[in-house]
Amino acid sequence: MQRRAFFKLVGAAAAVAAVPAFSACSAVSTPSAEGTGVLGQPAVSFSTSVDVLILGSGVAGLSAAMDPAEAGLSVMVAEKLDVLGGESYESNAVMDVVGSKVQKDAGITESCDDVWPSRRETLRAAGVTDLDFAKRLFYAAPEWVDRMRDSYGAQFADPATYTANEANRRRVLPKNGIGDTESIMMPLRDKLSSKGVQFSTGYCASAFILDEDNHVCGVRFITGKETPAVTDVHTRAVVVATGGFASNQALVRDYLPAWQRVGCYTAASMGEGHKLCQALGAKLADTAVTPSLTSDLPPAAAWSMFAVTLVVDAQGNRFANEDYMRTLAATCFSEERGYFWTIFDGRISESGQSRSAAQITAKNASRVVGPCQTVEELAGNMGVSEDVLKKTWDRYSSMVSAGKDSDFGRLQFLDDLKPPYYALKQFPVRFRTRGGAVVDENGRLLDGAGKAIPGVYCCGAAAQGGGESLTTNGAFGIFTGKAVASDLGAA
Repeated sequence: MQRRAFFKLVGAAAAVAAVPAFSACSAVSTPSAEGTGVLGQPAVSFSTSVDVLILGSGVAGLSAAMDPAEAGLSVMVAEKLDVLGGESYESNAVMDVVGSKVQKDAGITESCDDVWPSRRETLRAAGVTDLDFAKRLFYAAPEWVDRMRDSYGAQFADPATYTANEANRRRVLPKNGIGDTESIMMPLRDKLSSKGVQFSTGYCASAFILDEDNHVCGVRFITGKETPAVTDVHTRAVVVATGGFASNQALVRDYLPAWQRVGCYTAASMGEGHKLCQALGAKLADTAVTPSLTSDLPPAAAWSMFAVTLVVDAQGNRFANEDYMRTLAATCFSEERGYFWTIFDGRISESGQSRSAAQITAKNASRVVGPCQTVEELAGNMGVSEDVLKKTWDRYSSMVSAGKDSDFGRLQFLDDLKPPYYALKQFPVRFRTRGGAVVDENGRLLDGAGKAIPGVYCCGAAAQGGGESLTTNGAFGIFTGKAVASDLGAA
């Protein structure tokens, strides 16, 4: 049976247009359209139809695909870039989590209950408002790690190789250490593919497609670089997992004006998902929460967590706690210090992070100073005052001897460096934003009145409460995927 239908395009990059078309009655058939579009928009013409369409292939998006795929639903993951992975693939892959089987198998007994009080204070200080939801994500993170390992083949490092330092008992690393996102994301992609999930790269979502009842029934994409084209995908449910807006200078100016002069690590976090959700009537929240700043070489930003380092500014002064790169990078920018140096010794190459050290120093040889046998030689090669760096060095050494960092409260790897010395120049950059579309506890997108918008979900850094870490975004994706599978199953 055929019936006459009208489709509308709603989105930041699409004019709102009513387009006559013919649609089949079956929910999973592929409707077709005839005629020309209105206001310069081509008529809606669905090239394919799936049960679940996920926008974005980062950890949140891929995790959201798990339950729908396992439930036998047809799933398509659309990624605007030419490669999969999104923001997640570019991270340093250091995962804050406690209570996973990976950790328990290594004899680490610390639980979420043990750690949550301190974690809560950290999030509160960062400006996170919905601490109840943040707690739910934190407590669900171990489930994500376990499921990734046991059901999807993700490979994690043995915590025994890096947890001699107490703080690292609350972290999980991929098989090859810092920056090795391949060991967790590629097995996930391959396993999802084996379950029938379809991956499409070069698909940039431009508008939601609404049916005659104003319900979302698809998404319009712009595809093709050389010759851009329009591709319409019909679906029963859309999951927006497009990441943050750190790369969108206009949105940063609007929501985070204090941070608009700092550069951005990625060019892909443009906030398209935020705009799409707004076009449906959803509200944004927490967009003014302090963004995550890091080094423009993210893996190097994590070295201080796993080896002895000393971080100084362009003049040779120590200015922040090396334990927390996000705070250090933010301080470097807000105090207008320009750039900073991470000083390290040969122990980074002897640690479990040797792969990261070798890759970063090889790819960025022009930024590396060393080997140097003395502090004076190091200062000369860094281009800083010998007197300033020597004074910083002596002050730091005195606190090492005292066993307490009385300047900045450093707790991890408070130890002297040993020659030969090296230094790596880095710049603070925006990496990830936190605020986004308001959703319920299971990722269902809410309108201005707090009512769920049928068939639309949002998770990860595109949603309020997301964007904190790989593990919490993975947990966010699982919550959302379970809701999608449940909702479509009930339907």
